[in-house]
Amino acid sequence: MNPYISLIRQRSFWIPILVLALFDLCLQTGVYRPYLKKGSFAANVIRNTDYVLEKKAEFEPTILLLGTSVAHQGLSLKTLNETLEPYGEKIQSIAMEGTELVVQDALVRNLLPKFPKVHTVLHILEISTPWVDQEDLQIHTLAMLGELDRRLAFPLIYEFNYNVRYDDLGFLAFKSIAYRRDIRDFILDPSKRLKDIGRRKKEPKLTPWPHENTNLPSISMFPEVKDIKSCLKITNPGNGTPAPAGSDQFHKKAIWDTCGLGEKTPVKVERTKQVNNYFHRLKILHNDIRQVGLENGQKIKIIGVIAPYSEIIKNWRSPDRNRIWEEEIGKIDPTTPLLDYQASLDGENNGDYYYDLIHLNKTGMEKFSAIFSADLPSILGLVRKK
Repeated sequence: MNPYISLIRQRSFWIPILVLALFDLCLQTGVYRPYLKKGSFAANVIRNTDYVLEKKAEFEPTILLLGTSVAHQGLSLKTLNETLEPYGEKIQSIAMEGTELVVQDALVRNLLPKFPKVHTVLHILEISTPWVDQEDLQIHTLAMLGELDRRLAFPLIYEFNYNVRYDDLGFLAFKSIAYRRDIRDFILDPSKRLKDIGRRKKEPKLTPWPHENTNLPSISMFPEVKDIKSCLKITNPGNGTPAPAGSDQFHKKAIWDTCGLGEKTPVKVERTKQVNNYFHRLKILHNDIRQVGLENGQKIKIIGVIAPYSEIIKNWRSPDRNRIWEEEIGKIDPTTPLLDYQASLDGENNGDYYYDLIHLNKTGMEKFSAIFSADLPSILGLVRKK
């Protein structure tokens, strides 16, 4: 008899498979979701999506803010809503850390149908992203897609032209695979996790939007950092140098990480396969926004906003890069404005505004939000109602 057939006929072969299947089915019910590690991508997407839906009864938006951590950290919803209040408009954020366009699309298709009053989407864009766009699915992208509508995730990863591997499909299909690291950490230190969950439940929910940047450290705390080369040397976590007063090792590493990204981002601008794929993905996202809008009875206007970056990576800015952006946005929809705020925080105090090379700190958020909100009524063509 074939040894494989003999093996599968044994009861002992099927017992562990049945246990694993039952364990995964248990996880599929969502029973473990409240225990996901705080700050993980999966936990973040659950917290933020649940929060904006929970607040819908008291705060139903007419405008949505979409983007990555650059939007999540860089714009104050408090400031924007104070500006928009006299015009009878409300803005809510579904911007989240680490969200590639495929995750933003999944967020739109999950949340936008529930907000039928939305007539405008402010899409915060990053000038360098097309040149570093991912061809392979990253763990954080799979983690976030897995916590949204997985029935949607499977076709999306193909539609967005990813190199899909069998383990990617397994990550989306089986929670026991998706949660394996999280469960391992929970088993190793359950008391810490339970304390974190207790603190999380006690956190006051004072605003109708999910986040407001509170980061105080800045790049200017590292005055020797003048360019990418000096940044990588001075902020290297392995150099043994303590972080200066007001900073810490997490901040130091965040600067180092973004300097590493700056080193990898090409300064020479060309239309590569990555660039073409990025704008293919952006077209899908913008088309889906408009399609959901029509289903809601709204002709949604999309406004693209190029966010500011630290002057340390000023060489990312170039007429050729701007031209490619303008041409590609025009191909997607010529009515979509592309607003350029790359230089909005330039000047001698530039380092005071940035937590790292890409993300604003609290001071920078307040400064940029004041600049952007002053322009917002005219950008949206609003008429004061109060």
